[in-house]
Amino acid sequence: MNLELCRIGLCWALCGAIAFAQGTTHPTKSLTEAAAERVVDLPRGCIVTGESVDGVVAFAGAGEMPEGSAANPGDLLFEIGSITKVFNGLLLSQMVVAGEAALEDTVADLLDPGVTFADERVGAITLLQLVTHTSGLRRLPKDLFEGAAKDDPYAHYDESRMIGYLAKAKLEGEAPFDMSYSNLGAGLLGHLLARKAGQPWEKLVRERICIPLGLKDTQVDVSASPRVFAPPYSGKKESHTWSLAALKSAGALRSTAADLIRFGQAFLDPDSTPLAEAIRLACQPHANAPSSGGQIGLGIFIGKRDGRTVLNHSGGTGGYRTFIQIEPDAQRVSVVLVNNSEFEPATVLAAQRPKSKKSAKERVEVSLAPDELKRYPGVYALDRSARFTVLPREGGLWVRLTGQTFLKAFPMGKDRFFLKVVEAEFQFDSGEGPARTLTLFQNGNELLAKRSADPLPAVTFRPPAELKPYTGDYTMIGGAKFEITLRGGTLFAKLADQPALPVFETAEDTFEYDVVEAKLTFTLNDAGAVNGLVLHQNGITLPAAREQE
Repeated sequence: MNLELCRIGLCWALCGAIAFAQGTTHPTKSLTEAAAERVVDLPRGCIVTGESVDGVVAFAGAGEMPEGSAANPGDLLFEIGSITKVFNGLLLSQMVVAGEAALEDTVADLLDPGVTFADERVGAITLLQLVTHTSGLRRLPKDLFEGAAKDDPYAHYDESRMIGYLAKAKLEGEAPFDMSYSNLGAGLLGHLLARKAGQPWEKLVRERICIPLGLKDTQVDVSASPRVFAPPYSGKKESHTWSLAALKSAGALRSTAADLIRFGQAFLDPDSTPLAEAIRLACQPHANAPSSGGQIGLGIFIGKRDGRTVLNHSGGTGGYRTFIQIEPDAQRVSVVLVNNSEFEPATVLAAQRPKSKKSAKERVEVSLAPDELKRYPGVYALDRSARFTVLPREGGLWVRLTGQTFLKAFPMGKDRFFLKVVEAEFQFDSGEGPARTLTLFQNGNELLAKRSADPLPAVTFRPPAELKPYTGDYTMIGGAKFEITLRGGTLFAKLADQPALPVFETAEDTFEYDVVEAKLTFTLNDAGAVNGLVLHQNGITLPAAREQE
């Protein structure tokens, strides 16, 4: 059993398209220097960076480089996870340009005519909706983890099961749907493109994308590759590579920093490639993506930083985290590859930049009357999967971004607040009554979130000493393990090879996730000591016994 965790495209200081971290637009150090600085926080494994600036390319490795890879870190192989979706989007674009497919083609058009749908809206989903995550499909099919191996959770889910699920699936709400990240949609897109072309998806990517762009080492099966494959880690523990089966086009590619730099350079100068028209189509905004940089093209996120375009995508599997960023105006491509799921590559890019220099006057904290603070608490949605939760606490405001911890916001004027742990400011709309919008300002970006009808969660904030007894390892039937750790004043729960995510106490001994509808209830023995936990999700309860220390 795995938690159906959501991919969140932005965060306070890690892993997202916006990469909420301290800094300004212009790097003051190289990626090599930034990785050398950040590697002290890597539990195990290595960081490989690739950087191209005005055509000058540099590769470097930091940390525990595998044997035989230190001399040529740019050739070390990694699972690149969801960066695969950029290749998938470019494949769609290439087929559209070639007249082999249309963005308006529907699922029903391209699947076997014998497939019927319980919800006609599923059959009406278009290729454009799949590639822009606006299909209304769930992030993952509900039945994905039935029969899944805990170390390779996608390997068993073949195309027949995916099509069977789609035939029964029902969408929530009505089209047009807002962007909501869907690995299911990306996997379905690759399946449909393969059917349309009459060739396996992997072969299409190799022949139509990789070979024309000179990418020698980007493929799904690297068993025959002469390159060294970086071993996967999760924290300090060895992890496992993944096989994605039906969802391969959502994240199955393996690649190197050298190949990804070449790939990014093609986006800087499309006319120098055989895929110029396809690249330009892929880079056009096709849908809004507030939580992932602003907009999305065909598989690639499009943001603005200080008015300049930034293209990017992150990736993650059980033992790897990856990031590619393309800045056409600066003629820069940045690639960060890490063979550890507990380290976020975007923090390396953030380390390239100095803290912004605000004047003391601009950042002086002011006092607001309690009545003035009453209009701000609420839940403000960026899109269907990302939201800001603003709670009153200790006479002030605390703000949480989905999947992150609560941070204290300090008033710097009426309707304006700032954070101290990262360079970020919030502006609430002016007026009377409850605030209707919250705008985040960071790194030259503005993200607007609108108040939703969701109620404020009832969160209990305990001191760290009272949370410490819950920490430890808990083993479920079948061997899957929860690791409960304490970071600052927040508990984090990590199931198997999935990311560690914060959980928040909403009832005595019960802690809830905010990225998925799931909660953990801790059990106590007669002496009042914690001896286990129970995972509650999708109407299922799964106990886990605490391991003896």
